[in-house]
Amino acid sequence: MKLVEPAFETGGDLWRTPPNGHDADARALNEKFARQSAELNLRLTEVLELHNLQQRQANELEDAYDEIGQLRQTVSALQEAVTQYKVGAAAAEDKIVLLESENASLQAQLDGSLEESKALADRVLAAEQTARRREENVDTSTKQIEFLNAELMAASAERFKMVASMQGEQRRQRSALNQQKSMLEHRLQEKEALAAAQSTKIKQLEGVRDELDKRIRVIEALLSSEREAAGRKAKQAVNGFTGEGKPASAFANSVGRMTE
Repeated sequence: MKLVEPAFETGGDLWRTPPNGHDADARALNEKFARQSAELNLRLTEVLELHNLQQRQANELEDAYDEIGQLRQTVSALQEAVTQYKVGAAAAEDKIVLLESENASLQAQLDGSLEESKALADRVLAAEQTARRREENVDTSTKQIEFLNAELMAASAERFKMVASMQGEQRRQRSALNQQKSMLEHRLQEKEALAAAQSTKIKQLEGVRDELDKRIRVIEALLSSEREAAGRKAKQAVNGFTGEGKPASAFANSVGRMTE
C-alpha cells in the first residue's frame, strides 16, 4: 500500500469579509476558522503518519514471516542431511561388523595353520632325529664292516650298497620335508599379510565412522543454533508489532481498520 501524504491548503481566508461595519467580528471569526483549519490539518497529518507507520510495520512483519519460512526450509534440508549421514554411518558400522567377522574367521584359519605348521615341524624334528639315529647306526655298521672287512668282503660290498641307498633315501626324505616346510611357511606368510590388510581396512572404516560422528554433531549444533535464531526473530517480530503493550490481535484489527 502506498503512503498517503496530506494535501490541504490553509492560506487565504475561508470567505470574503462582508463590506459592512463589523470588520473586527469578521476578522475574529475568520481567524478562529483558520486556527481550527490548521488544527484539523495537523490532526489529519498525525493520522496519516500513524497510518504510514502501521503500514511499514505490516511490511516488516511480512518480511519477517518470509525469513522464518526460509529458515524452516533450511532446517528441513539440514535434517535431511543428518538423516543421510546417519544412514551412511549405519552402513559403515555394518561393514565394520562384517569385516570384523571376516577377520575373526581369518584369525581362526591362521591359528589352524599355525597349529598345522607346529605339528609338521614336530614331525620334521622327529624325522631328523630318526635320520640322526639312522646315521649313527650307519656309522656303527661301517665301523663293524671295516673291522670285519677281511672276513666279510662280499657282505661288506652289499652293505655299502645298502648304506648308499639308505643315505639317498634320507636325502630324498629331507628334501621332501624341506619343501613341505617351505610351502607351509609361504602359506603362513600369506595368511599373516591378509590379516594385516583386513586390520588396516578396519582401522580406515573406524576413522570414517569417527569423521561421520563429528559431522553429525556439527550439523546438530547448526540445527540448534538455527532454531534458536528463528525463535528469537519470530519473538522479536511479534513483540515489535504488538505496540505499546497491546496484544497482537488488537494490533492486527487496528491495522485492518486503517487499511479499510
